[in-house]
Amino acid sequence: MNEDNPPRKTRWRWPKPSRSDPHSMVEERGKRAASHDPSSLSPSRNGSHGQPPGSVRKLFGKMTKRFARSARQSPNPEPTAASSSPQGIQPVQSTKDLAAPILKPNREQSSNSGIVEAHLDPKFVNERINDATKDLAGISQVQTIAQNTSSAANNLQSVSDTINTFSAFLRPLKAFNSVVNEIANVHPYAKVALSIFTCASKMILNQADRDVAILSLLSKTSEVYTFITEEEELPKIQSMLAIYGKIAQQTLECADFISHYSETKSAWIRLGKHVFDETDATIQNYNNVLDSLMQQFRDRAACDTVVIVHNMAESLDLIGMEYATGAGLNTSKCCLPNTRQDLLKDIQNWIGSTEVGAPRVLWLSGTAGKGKSAVAHTIANWYITHGGLGACFCFDRTRQADCRQDKIFTTIASELAECNPIMRRALAQAVRDHNGLKRTPDITKQWQELIVGPTSIASKAIAAPVLIVIEALDESGEANSREQILHLLAGKLNTSTSQLSELPANFRILLTSCPLEDIHNILHAAPHVRHVSLDEVSPTSTELDIQLYVSHQLEDLRHVFNDAHFKVLALKSDGLFEWARLASEYIKSTNIVSRGPMHRFHDISATSAKGVRLLDEMYQRILADIMPRHVHEEAIPIFRSVMCQILASLEPLPIHALNAMRQCFPCDDDRYDVNLLMGHLGSLVSGTSDSDTPIRPLHASFYDFLTDQSRSHDFFIDVSPIQRDLAFASLRVMDSERGLRFNICSLENSYLPNSSVPDLEKRVKESIPAELSYSCRFWGAHVSSTTFESSLAKEVEAFFNGERLLWWLEALALMKSLGGSVVTLSSITDWFSGHAESMHVRDATRDTLRFVRTFATTILHSTPHLYLSALPFTPTQSRMFRKFAAKFPCTPRIVTSHVENWPQMEKILHVNDVVCSVAMSPDGKRIACGLRDGTIQVWDKETGEALCAPLRGHTRFPTSVTFSPDGYRIVSGSYDNTVRVWDAKTGEALGSPLQGHTSHVLSVAISPDGRCIVSGSEDKTIRVWDMETGNAFGTPLQGHMSRVQSVTISPDGTRIVSGSDDNTIQVWDMETGKALGSPLRGHTSGVQSVTISPNGKHIASGSEDSTIQVWDMETGKALGAPFQGHTGSVLSIVFSPDENHIVSGSIDQTIRVWDAKTGVALGSPLQGHTSYVRSVTISSDGSHIVSGSEDKTIRVWDADTIMGKASVAALQSQTASINSVAISPDGHRIVSGSDDKTVRVWDMGTGQPLGAPLQGHTGPVRSVAISPDGHHIVSGSDDKNIRVWDIGTGEVLGAPLQGHTGIVNSIAISLDGTRVVSGSEDSTVCVWDMGTHEAFGTPLKGHTFDVLSVAISSDGKHIVSGSVDGSIWVWNAEVGKVSGAPLKGHSYLVLSVAVSPDGKCGVSGSFDTTVRVWDIGTGKVLGAPLQGHTDWVCSVAISPNGHHIVSGSRDKTILVWDMKTGKAVGAPFQGHTGYVLSVAISPDRKHIVSGSSDQTIQVWNIEFLNQHHSFTAPAICFSPNPTYALHSVFYSLQDSSTPVSVTTNEDGWVVGPEGRLLLWIPHNFHPAMYAPGNTLVIASHASQFDLRYLAHGTSWYMCREQEATLSLL
Repeated sequence: MNEDNPPRKTRWRWPKPSRSDPHSMVEERGKRAASHDPSSLSPSRNGSHGQPPGSVRKLFGKMTKRFARSARQSPNPEPTAASSSPQGIQPVQSTKDLAAPILKPNREQSSNSGIVEAHLDPKFVNERINDATKDLAGISQVQTIAQNTSSAANNLQSVSDTINTFSAFLRPLKAFNSVVNEIANVHPYAKVALSIFTCASKMILNQADRDVAILSLLSKTSEVYTFITEEEELPKIQSMLAIYGKIAQQTLECADFISHYSETKSAWIRLGKHVFDETDATIQNYNNVLDSLMQQFRDRAACDTVVIVHNMAESLDLIGMEYATGAGLNTSKCCLPNTRQDLLKDIQNWIGSTEVGAPRVLWLSGTAGKGKSAVAHTIANWYITHGGLGACFCFDRTRQADCRQDKIFTTIASELAECNPIMRRALAQAVRDHNGLKRTPDITKQWQELIVGPTSIASKAIAAPVLIVIEALDESGEANSREQILHLLAGKLNTSTSQLSELPANFRILLTSCPLEDIHNILHAAPHVRHVSLDEVSPTSTELDIQLYVSHQLEDLRHVFNDAHFKVLALKSDGLFEWARLASEYIKSTNIVSRGPMHRFHDISATSAKGVRLLDEMYQRILADIMPRHVHEEAIPIFRSVMCQILASLEPLPIHALNAMRQCFPCDDDRYDVNLLMGHLGSLVSGTSDSDTPIRPLHASFYDFLTDQSRSHDFFIDVSPIQRDLAFASLRVMDSERGLRFNICSLENSYLPNSSVPDLEKRVKESIPAELSYSCRFWGAHVSSTTFESSLAKEVEAFFNGERLLWWLEALALMKSLGGSVVTLSSITDWFSGHAESMHVRDATRDTLRFVRTFATTILHSTPHLYLSALPFTPTQSRMFRKFAAKFPCTPRIVTSHVENWPQMEKILHVNDVVCSVAMSPDGKRIACGLRDGTIQVWDKETGEALCAPLRGHTRFPTSVTFSPDGYRIVSGSYDNTVRVWDAKTGEALGSPLQGHTSHVLSVAISPDGRCIVSGSEDKTIRVWDMETGNAFGTPLQGHMSRVQSVTISPDGTRIVSGSDDNTIQVWDMETGKALGSPLRGHTSGVQSVTISPNGKHIASGSEDSTIQVWDMETGKALGAPFQGHTGSVLSIVFSPDENHIVSGSIDQTIRVWDAKTGVALGSPLQGHTSYVRSVTISSDGSHIVSGSEDKTIRVWDADTIMGKASVAALQSQTASINSVAISPDGHRIVSGSDDKTVRVWDMGTGQPLGAPLQGHTGPVRSVAISPDGHHIVSGSDDKNIRVWDIGTGEVLGAPLQGHTGIVNSIAISLDGTRVVSGSEDSTVCVWDMGTHEAFGTPLKGHTFDVLSVAISSDGKHIVSGSVDGSIWVWNAEVGKVSGAPLKGHSYLVLSVAVSPDGKCGVSGSFDTTVRVWDIGTGKVLGAPLQGHTDWVCSVAISPNGHHIVSGSRDKTILVWDMKTGKAVGAPFQGHTGYVLSVAISPDRKHIVSGSSDQTIQVWNIEFLNQHHSFTAPAICFSPNPTYALHSVFYSLQDSSTPVSVTTNEDGWVVGPEGRLLLWIPHNFHPAMYAPGNTLVIASHASQFDLRYLAHGTSWYMCREQEATLSLL
């Protein structure tokens, strides 16, 4: 067994130093030098192990270890590649002699890495240096110098002075010394290396004159040091220290060879070797090694920039990780030295054990006062202080409001990452991939992704144990607060494997708690949990420790007490360290005159109490001493009041904060000075001597004592009455002189997100004192904990009436606690329920709640935009706007179409792919969605944050997801033919996939009792599964003739209802699987979705026939006529919880809400999605609707707004996708064709409709064109018809032009107005006589797929057509035949074609995202493809003079191109929120008209491109009125060539150079909002913004000052 492969049970321990035989050292030096390999001196890139000789090896074997480090020191980027690690940790006898754990880098995993950081113990360093100098002192002249080397480690300047006396060869060495002198304090390894190097350099000089051959080695050494000291900046880069260290080490090798040269020559002679040859060869090898190190130095310097950037990126990745402040190690709680030695040694041995099957968890239990905390903190302090990879996490019952259990593993992971760079890197990678992990409350997901994964990676490079200490788990709160943690530690999660088994073998968890029943029941039988009970520790051992502890505490009273007295106290303690502490404090106290220490000793030694009673008696004695019986009447009320405040506070507060709050109590008599009492309670509570330390009971047993009247009697504390005082105090603190105010943290710049304010955390701490922070976060909890009373209600009303409300939201955002406002506002709303006289206050809370839900993300991102963006865009009829908007005049003004009421849509969640299905948890807090990428994602409905990493397991996309009735599980059905069950909290798959279907699973449902799953499939069957076992019940339910699209289960669990593509609905008996009655027939196309009313009496179905039908469950008869209104397939429906409404989602991109009884739609459709609405659901309380769409968004809608109020009538506009636009020859009119089956005419100047919509088509209108004389409109439709309209009267002229057998995709009119050309889905092109409406000849055939676009040359001789087949055909219009071969070049289908005015060139736009220009005569492409769009090019047009091309794209932009050069002119026009489906250019070439799937028509000023091309006038305007422009925007960058962004990004921000935030615009404004370059937006409510007076950037704070209006003009 060699040292690289130690026995399995070998412990990690220090190697015993041994001295080597000089002759063997000579042989070793010769062998090593002969290897010709630099890695013989240090580990190579492939992980080989080289070692320095003799005691130098001993030194460097220890020098490169990770030693004691400060608790918060940032580690180096990498562990050293040159280090060599011993194999174990030596057990110790006392905490002061605890051995350092040795971290052994895995050579195969971490070669060629950097130095592991260490803070070396000076005593240890000096000892090792002395050892080295003795061995290296080969000649008498050097010996004296070497003996002084140990002091050099602490006096680098003296080293420099010594070197200064030597020859010119050592001048570079002096330079190196000065370098290291600068960096020695940065890295202790440099200090040691310098000290050893100094010794070596003097030996080199002494030996140099002995042999000429040696001189070349000295010269090479000098050359190396000259090279590495040329660049002054390199030593400042921490990762360069590794190379400096290697070079220093190599110098020692050379020095060792030189100093022992005489011995080496003698050995060579004895061995018969040629001295000169051997010398030359050896020195050449040393020179080669030094050359290699110089190259490593160069390489290291070259890559350091990358390393630094990488490390910065890792640190940035970890920003935002949830962290439980104050939950870490507390060294003041450590055991007294020399106590608990046996127990500590036992735990240390367990940590270091390498036995197979060693338990991963040690549970240390014991009753209150046994000293569990001291042991836990001692072990944690020992391990972390000595360089171990460890973390300590402590629960505290006084901090239960912090919900520390939700942050346990994010905090531990952060601590481990700070200990070790490999751990940090692995953790950074984990959160980089899944940012939601930083704040997820899912502790199992935290455990798996933040602990198990990263530590498994780190363990490959570090063999020493990873230790996690979890202290006082019993103080987490109620049993359910720690249930998941316990199940995880016990390996009892509902998964196939124990979570602890996934950890590396060297992983250890030390857990302490009282032996509570819930903890014992879960942990006691776990095989990998070792239980140690302090209640079972030998009394003799404990008494000796307590005696030692007491003697230490009473050391100053040795003149009064002796060991016999200490022994008495130890015997009386009953093993309770807390009693011993209290007894010592009591004896030392001097509260009562004439009661000296000995009297006190006799008082407490007379007790016969045991256990808890012993502690109670001591508490009674101490409190009675502080408050004697004769002052009870005066003192007890004060004590109760103050302690009640301390115990009832949801977070411990320091004395000054307690006093500040108490001065705001409603009753003057309660405004005591807390200091008067706290000064006497130093033995019972913390913080009495430090004004910044929170006051809290020093031990949990004191809390238990005070709150149990049977134990505390006169000192009993009832916390309930003080809730009223704390409620008043919290509200008044926020209104006090040091309370809330505008811009409380003095933020200077509104352009910056909060995350970019470097000292924001410091500002928050300084500007928001503890009492204010507490009041902001907890006032609602205290109010809701009191009974309703008018005086408190008035205080709350005053809060909502003043600007203090806004300042409260500002403070919460800066403290990252804005999410808590939702809980506060909801609880206050409930508190006012039932009190009619205060309904206006309840309305205020609800309005504020909606404000927070709508704008929370914006305010959290950049808090100044609470005032600059959120408040101005608040609906005008909302209370928030009416109350506060006028107080902030220098903010954006919405001059047209400002919304009056809160919009129906609350928020948008952007996801990574098409949303196939959505579901809501029973509590309404979570949304689950199935995505086309095969994953399932769970979201927090309130914050919009992902709650965990995506659920992965399906191999194809999940078509259906649903929550179990208890909310604990998610069930999904997938295109991979399987059903899966998931843990809703952890995201883990439960068991194997449910397999049985032979085709895609399209729908799943769960029975009301949660026991059964029902699935419907494309294989035409329905299956019922056992939720627990995953087994199928019976045979599949068969009867449908086509795929089963939807299944649902009745509320009583007795029936299954299914909908199928066979146009029927079937009801089944859940138990027998038999069909009940005949299928329900009535739909004329496939049934896509079925749902059952909550009372089980009705079925509703949605169909491809665009209707909804309600059926009687018992009779199977249709109730009333179908609900009609959708213009496309109804893909999803659901009943509201009160059964009064049905919600439906459709392929027409809308959601509708219907009266379930009458079938009448409530208001207008819910619009916003830009693609099919695949799935809808409604919360269990009916307050919210959630929809998922193919547009990759999930939208949350306010159901109360929708169902409670009819939508305000909108201006006349297109209410569906705009497929085609055209401009009249005089430029005065716009004609549009839409999915709503109409053609409309608009005034191009005003945007007003000219007459009523032109109706007649029975399908969406795909294309429109206007005759050259401007008198007629021609339209083509999905109904396969072409219609001609009189543009003046709107009347249809003659019969439709019929002949196509498919959708008419495109229309064009010849310049002479005599012919109409059409392209169709039937793959043909037709030419029609405009006058007779007859077809000219037969259709033009040649394309193999749909013809999507047609155009005709100005001379009427050529027709150009583009097709799905990817080709462009040019036809001779006169003879109806193709001219030449098809034009091919696009790689995908051709969506649009146009012909230049001179008829020579054709232009095409394609699915391949490019625009191409063709020579119509030759069929050749002209130039390279025009590239700039990032998605399909849907439409192209050519300017009347033929100089420009305009293209509209699915990427929502419009580009203008120079026809000759093929280059884009200026930046894209951006403003549409949907696909740009059609573009046209005005006859005067000044305007572009675009139609979009966002249902708007927009007119753009082409001159805008010329104005902004050079970006010399960076003004922003969201209006056609230039006086509304903001001209001072980003004034600090006006000379920059960087373009100013003038559009909103996906999140709604208007962003400038360097990511500067100008404005955030709510999503409900986006579809109909004027964008820069717009002259007109035709929509139901096109909004314009006046930005003239907007205070922004460094002047943003002036938004609140009236005089700012003039200063900004």
